[in-house]
Amino acid sequence: MTTVSAAPPTAAGVVLLEADHVTQRFALPNGEVFEALHDVSLTVREREIVALVGPSGCGKSTLLRSMVGLTRPTAGEVRYRGQPVDGVLASASMVFQSFALLPWLTVEQNVGMGLEARGLKRTAQLEAVNRAIDLVGLSGFEQAYPRELSGGMKQRVGFARALAVEPEILFMDEPFGALDALTAENLRSQVVDLWQDPATGVSTLVVVTHSVDEAVFLAGRIVVFGTNPGHIREVLENPLPYPRDVRSAPFARMVDRLHAILTATLLPEAERVGPVGRLVPLPRVHVSEVLGLLDHLATRADASGSVFEIAEQLGVDYDRMTSVVRAAEQLGWVVTPGEIVRLTPAGRALVAADEADRKAVARSRIQEHPLFQRVVGMLRESEEGVIDDDEVLADLTIMFPFTRPQALFRTVVEWGRFAELLDHQTKAGRLVLRVPEGERESLGAPDEGPSAQE
Repeated sequence: MTTVSAAPPTAAGVVLLEADHVTQRFALPNGEVFEALHDVSLTVREREIVALVGPSGCGKSTLLRSMVGLTRPTAGEVRYRGQPVDGVLASASMVFQSFALLPWLTVEQNVGMGLEARGLKRTAQLEAVNRAIDLVGLSGFEQAYPRELSGGMKQRVGFARALAVEPEILFMDEPFGALDALTAENLRSQVVDLWQDPATGVSTLVVVTHSVDEAVFLAGRIVVFGTNPGHIREVLENPLPYPRDVRSAPFARMVDRLHAILTATLLPEAERVGPVGRLVPLPRVHVSEVLGLLDHLATRADASGSVFEIAEQLGVDYDRMTSVVRAAEQLGWVVTPGEIVRLTPAGRALVAADEADRKAVARSRIQEHPLFQRVVGMLRESEEGVIDDDEVLADLTIMFPFTRPQALFRTVVEWGRFAELLDHQTKAGRLVLRVPEGERESLGAPDEGPSAQE
């Protein structure tokens, strides 16, 4: 692949594509409506790379599909050069995280798949395919099958297929997520080369990524999304010149800036409620993840560290790690000054407890969380300490309209069981209260009620 000398991409080009107050809602199987995006507006210009970052479920990929024309917004409009997008955008192509190659076709045949639908003559198809294969450095592998290729080479085939149609805009949905670190680093550099190479015809890239370093390395503008529902929280301009040196001080400062924005997005002050506070949903994480974080912090100097550093060290996506941190913080086991997560005295006490006492120590915190106070309160007020699942789900839907109630319900069941506050009878479809023996008579619950087997 030929390296082309760098040129600043953001010479305020002409507007290519714009999402204008886009809202996207989906009907869930249970009949509820989930709002993935709310009132999102974004402009994409010629000769720029735009990265979309944010936690899982914030609507990044949903916006990408809307902009390329794969889905139609529920409200708002997407326009290409001022004209409404109606159907799949002919001047765009897309690269996915999964390689999406047909195993029974050769590299040449996989790359040429998109050209047949455009009605090109066979000669023109072959020329376009050979040109694209050469651009991504796969010359000589035209007759190879996907099973003969490494992961990096398979993804190159995906890029060649996208480039074969000579797109003006190239959309990429976590294109390096399935690759090992070294291969991903190599391909990222080559993607910048492709974008700068006039021979590709690609003017603009729009990429969804979970990697902070990747966003800073690629993009001239980084769009940070928030959740519940998905919305644009902040847009960060990245003026670093190409080629970018990941070891340079300016690069590190830009990464730190993006870290700070993401920390404010993923660990918002308004949600830092401690063990007692306003009603908020417990993040959808497992008990073992939170306890594992606390155990890890206990091994570190000062029982603290950067959220992003810990995520990288443990091999966990940063948005998943921040969800774990938020859950621990809501329960009063950690605090998060900035992007640092630090054990509290309550967290240290939990880590120091032996297995026999750990559950009791955790229970004392979990039962103080406003969500569990509400659910346990509903159970105590119900007849015999039993509530149908549907009643709890209806309450969660009302209290947390932008949270998927089924997922939150499963979280309540897992944590409630761990703390021995409640149990769930799956076949009967109901929650049952678990109480100490001395309180059971006052509730009037039958002997088998709280401990009934499913």
